[in-house]
Amino acid sequence: MRIAQVYYKYYPYVGGVEAVVKEISERLARKAFYVEVLSQDPEGKYPSEEMINDVKVRRFKTGPLGIDLRSCGTLRQYLKEKGSQYDIIHAHSYHAFPALYAAWGKGKSRFIFQPHYHGRGHTLLMSLLHKPYKFVGRGIFDKADKVICVSEAEKCLVEKDFPNSKGKVAVIPNGVDIESISEATPFSYEERCLLYVGRLEKYKNVHLIINTMPYLTEEYKLIIIGDGTYKSKLFQSINRLHLVDRVKILSGLPDEEVYRWYKTCNLVLNLSCQEAFGITILEALAAGKPAIVNNRAALAEFAAKFDQVHTLQAEALSPEQLAEQIALRCNGEASTPDLSEYSWESITSKVISVYKEAIS
Repeated sequence: MRIAQVYYKYYPYVGGVEAVVKEISERLARKAFYVEVLSQDPEGKYPSEEMINDVKVRRFKTGPLGIDLRSCGTLRQYLKEKGSQYDIIHAHSYHAFPALYAAWGKGKSRFIFQPHYHGRGHTLLMSLLHKPYKFVGRGIFDKADKVICVSEAEKCLVEKDFPNSKGKVAVIPNGVDIESISEATPFSYEERCLLYVGRLEKYKNVHLIINTMPYLTEEYKLIIIGDGTYKSKLFQSINRLHLVDRVKILSGLPDEEVYRWYKTCNLVLNLSCQEAFGITILEALAAGKPAIVNNRAALAEFAAKFDQVHTLQAEALSPEQLAEQIALRCNGEASTPDLSEYSWESITSKVISVYKEAIS
């Protein structure tokens, strides 16, 4: 079986969808499938072709926001000419243009679409653009043989906004490296450690966590691991609140160090208002740590399923009220639930079943 995984960026770029594509692609390759990743390189940093862990990676030129403004040498043109050579084209993210190019260029291939759908953009501009884009985006769901959603919340949202997807949707969660996290060695750290891991964008509500720190005692420290467009604003808040000694932002860490911070912390926080899934909460559970999440969609599903995850209405609370909830839940240790259904091996097997179903 020849499989193409299509997304805007690929490793060494980091991010939630990038991690999903990498984990699935490499495990498919280990199972003797031929796998190519077709991606774009918006910064022009990496080779146009290379092999990474038995996966062929092709990177293409792109204009702003991943839009192919030219034809020659672009992902859009490549899929138009070569799309039919694959048995499966598995495209990721409704919120990036490569999935649209994959739908246009699928030819005779079976087309699997994994939208990672949030329902709106992450900024006012992108939310406004979402409305006209829906007329075009609907065509991606039309052409899809199967649709993979990562949670029941995402499935409900997709079927509401794109009724033509009904009957095509399979729910397969994202995975987590359970063994590596559980075996990680914690840092030597005496303070009470709060942890956020993820993209630094406004909708992630990391600023709400920072705003609570003046209402927590000096023993509380906050470690933020990630990068993104809101990073400079977060640094401004840290300086304005005189929290330089209590809040640290760490970027570009290898997975091994991130896992050590999970094992070190007392509490993991994810107050995002838009999540199709929430892999950092699974990572917290794998490390045996409690978590607080915003009571929104997919994040709320974790609280319903796991006693170690607690919800609150983040935007409705004052910094002082949020600090009280953090202090209440900052226990440091929690029982580790059975997470076997979230292993990447289990998830890859489910994805293969969807491929076979689409082909048959």
